[in-house]
Amino acid sequence: MRVWNKAADEPWAITSSALTTILDIAARQNAPPEAVAAKLGRELQNSYRLEMRDGIAVLPVVGPLFRYANLFTQVSGASSYELLAKDFTQAVENPDVKAIVLNIDSPGGEVNGCAEFADMIHEARGVKPIIAYASGDAASGAYWIAAAADEIVVSKTSALGSIGVVGVYRGNKGEDAVEVVSSQSPYKRLDPDTDDGRARLQKRIDAMADVFVDAVAKYRGVASSHVQNHYGSGDVFIGDAAVKQGLADRIGSFEKLLSEISGNPVSEPSPHSINPNQQEKSMDDIQSLREAYPDLTASLEQDAVKQGVTKERSRVQGILSHDEANARTLLAQHLAFETDMEVEAAVSVLSKAPLETPTRDDVSGFSAAMEATPNPEITPSPETEDDSEEAVAKRLATY
Repeated sequence: MRVWNKAADEPWAITSSALTTILDIAARQNAPPEAVAAKLGRELQNSYRLEMRDGIAVLPVVGPLFRYANLFTQVSGASSYELLAKDFTQAVENPDVKAIVLNIDSPGGEVNGCAEFADMIHEARGVKPIIAYASGDAASGAYWIAAAADEIVVSKTSALGSIGVVGVYRGNKGEDAVEVVSSQSPYKRLDPDTDDGRARLQKRIDAMADVFVDAVAKYRGVASSHVQNHYGSGDVFIGDAAVKQGLADRIGSFEKLLSEISGNPVSEPSPHSINPNQQEKSMDDIQSLREAYPDLTASLEQDAVKQGVTKERSRVQGILSHDEANARTLLAQHLAFETDMEVEAAVSVLSKAPLETPTRDDVSGFSAAMEATPNPEITPSPETEDDSEEAVAKRLATY
């Protein structure tokens, strides 16, 4: 029962399904390692090793996590904090390594050793870039480690979170669980079947979880209360949802991440980066289409022009007729006629602009008074009227 006792004595930062698997292995105490490996579908080998990719040290953090490497970690496809820490230290101290990527696919594991390894990662920030990439799950203790990195990048299907600590105990009524405990130490072995024992165990687990929550808050630059309220309360978030909740920084792929770090980013070609030969070929294709189907292409081009005119008219009208254009006429006209700004963006600019100040003429009312004064009726003089200078002067004076 040594394996079971080990599992029962330790607090765990791990998903429920992974812990069940570990306990199932522990229960098979008499099964040979080959049988356990066959049940798990894994070979008997440690599941992590340091890999160099263009000056980038890739450190896989996979499987259940244990403090020390042993036969149990070997047959369960697990990783140990002990060997992970050694590999990480070598990567930090190696001058040929310009960045470190933690390639994580793990449900978590033992609490003991996890905090120390995460702190080691956090303290190495600034020495060289450290990026955690969740290629699969980064749950519980694995997320504890990921949070310590400079940045967390996740795949679209990665599960992040499960922040919390669990404990596994056998009560006094459990089969084959007979123990004799010194009377001087009644709380050395707590019985989860009793209210007092369960309460003390809950307090112990909660205290360990506080360390977990506080560490994540420190690494991610938020308050502990924010972690408790927005990081799932033990639940996990998938891909983009983890980014939106603040558990991760962005979505990405493993190969693209390595390319970015190495200085050879892989990205989709932009319209401005199209090969000139491709542009010439495209123009040739358009010309060929015009020659083969002149009526069709002419009709399509005419429709496109009409649609463009209709769209532009709608844009201009949308800006000038909006309520925010009131008392901001000059600015509205500028945005409508001298820019390509869409209605929504233009309205946003108008809403933040000060109201236009009326001119002095508007304030004095001079313009309004002039508009209210009718023009004099001046008509040609009849031929019978006197056209002498004196007569004309008298008629003008009359008006």
